[in-house]
Formats: sequence, C-alpha cells, structure tokens
Amino acid sequence: MSGHRPAIALGYAAFVQLRHRPYEQYVRARLGDGEVSRQVVQHALRRTELSWAAMLASDPAAFAWRVLGEVVAEALASAPHPDADSLHRTLPARAADAALLHEHLGMSADEAAELMGLAEPELHVELRAARRLLAERRGHTTA
Repeated sequence: MSGHRPAIALGYAAFVQLRHRPYEQYVRARLGDGEVSRQVVQHALRRTELSWAAMLASDPAAFAWRVLGEVVAEALASAPHPDADSLHRTLPARAADAALLHEHLGMSADEAAELMGLAEPELHVELRAARRLLAERRGHTTA
C-alpha cells in the first residue's frame, strides 16, 4: 500500500502540470482579475485532489472541468464583477466555455474539447450553438 500513495501524488502532479496554465487562462478570461483567478484555480485543483479517486473513476477531464466551473460560479456569486463573464451570462455554460476556449483564447478544437472532457464533435456542436445564439441575440438587439 505504501507504493500506492506516491503513484497518486505523481498522477495528480502530472494532471496539475497539464491543466494549471489553461485553467488560469480560462478563469482570468471569465473573471478578469489575475489574483482572484489564481486563487480560484488553486481552490479548484485542491478540490480535484481531494476527490482524486472519484475523479479517476469517472471521466477525469470532465469531472475536473465541472469542479472548475463550480468554483468560478462560487467566486462570481461571492464577489460579482459587473463587467466579467458576459459570455456566460449570454449563453448556456458549455457553449460559452467552448466559445471562450476556442474563439477567445485561441485553443484548437482538439485542445478545448480535451480540456472540457468532450469529444471534438461535441465541442463543434457547442461552438455552432454559441455562434447561432450570439447571432440571434445580435439580431434582436439591432431590430
């Protein structure tokens, strides 16, 4: 059993190394505040560490993405930023996430899908939905 703990620590460390930077970019794009973004990402990563076994039993990327979204929502609820998160106030969460990662942060569809725990075709569905909803919204505001 003693060999089991270092393997978990290594797995978690690798996960953090791969996710930390894109998570921080995403959270900063949503919140607009660098220091708060770093704290939110640290909190989300800590939650994933505490739920590591459950996370590995499911889809790790999707599980961690869900946790990150929950922590961002908590941060927004506790200290609302009026200019922050406009895309997520306009679109459903998955469509907004897809658009933010791919369109605004410039991630490839493959990178964005992997980060969110989606298959690439699912990401394309979300991107189409985001584009359609934004176009409809622009049409209503100009009419």
